[in-house]
Amino acid sequence: KLCHHFADTFGTEFNNLFLYGDVGVGKTFLSSCIANELIKQRKTVLYQTAPVMLDTIIDYRFGKSNNSNILESILNVDLLIIDDLGTECVNNMKFTELFNIINTRLLNQKNITKTIISTNLSLQNLYNTYDERIVSRIIGDYNICYFFGEDIRFKKICD
Repeated sequence: KLCHHFADTFGTEFNNLFLYGDVGVGKTFLSSCIANELIKQRKTVLYQTAPVMLDTIIDYRFGKSNNSNILESILNVDLLIIDDLGTECVNNMKFTELFNIINTRLLNQKNITKTIISTNLSLQNLYNTYDERIVSRIIGDYNICYFFGEDIRFKKICD
């Protein structure tokens, strides 16, 4: 219901989504469904896993990539979907980049940019893994959705 509301009111309300829960319970699938709906509305959408997104930004910062549009796209796309947060190798540089992305997009909400973040980390593990500034912004500025149940992939094999 919350995800339908997110897609239906996109651009008129200041909300983001934080989807967390076990592996295989539908977080990525639901993010993709929202992305498809917004693409139908002619919104720009960028989907990327946290490890690839952060590595791409760091490669650009160190001159290993000449894709100068990547950071601008991440910061300004209508909907940014960061999938699998917590699967990246963490270090201070990645914390800084992640904070800058989350914070800049929150500050740009007057431009109606939205973000969906999905993770298998519990809220406690989120606090244990990331800087307090990152977690505070997620807790304070995202609608938090907990996913639970059996791994759908395993269930399909067993049925």
